[in-house]
Amino acid sequence: MDAEEPLIEELDRKQRLKGFFNHKNLLIFLLVFLFLNVIYIDMILTKGLNNQTIIQRFESVSSNTPPAATPNPNICPQSCISQINTAIGSYKPVVITPLPQPTSAPVPQANGSSSQVKEYYVPFGSGSGNSSAWQNVPGLQASVDSSAYGSIKSVVFEASLHIPTGNETASVRLYDATQNHPVWNSQIDFNGNTNSVFLASPNISLDSGNNIYDVQIKTQLQYTAILDQSRLHITTQ
Repeated sequence: MDAEEPLIEELDRKQRLKGFFNHKNLLIFLLVFLFLNVIYIDMILTKGLNNQTIIQRFESVSSNTPPAATPNPNICPQSCISQINTAIGSYKPVVITPLPQPTSAPVPQANGSSSQVKEYYVPFGSGSGNSSAWQNVPGLQASVDSSAYGSIKSVVFEASLHIPTGNETASVRLYDATQNHPVWNSQIDFNGNTNSVFLASPNISLDSGNNIYDVQIKTQLQYTAILDQSRLHITTQ
């Protein structure tokens, strides 16, 4: 009877333990464990968010803090301005006296009158001719009064000619229709060229008074010679 009592007690203890770990008690234990875990995780998250908020606020305050002022190298300090004012006050303007400039004056002549050269052009115009003898070029005529130009230094007959065929010579001259004679030394001889060539006579003399002058032309082979321009060039002094 005494040996059976410990065995009965052991069986009773095991039965109580088995009743304690039944399904209901196990479910309650799991729910409590999960609840404690949720509370722990929420505490960790709350602490992390608070730390992050504090850091963000600190960075925001740091970024809004104005930077320390740096000296501007382009701004002159007060000591510099004082030195500039002192230098300006001691400055004395330099007075420059202009030198006399030479003036041009006419060159006096032996009789005491001044000399002034002037040039005049008397145009005759352009035309053509193909005669083997001297012939007036139609329309090339001008009236010239030599006394109207004062003291004449030189008179030159100028002309530009060309020959389309280029294989003959031609000559032009002035003729005084009033005095009925050629103007001496006015003849210009052209050796022939398809391009216009400018030629000038030696110095010529005009008859005194108002006279009518014609331009005359003649050709070697009676091919047409073109007179591109003709004029008198009068220089006075």
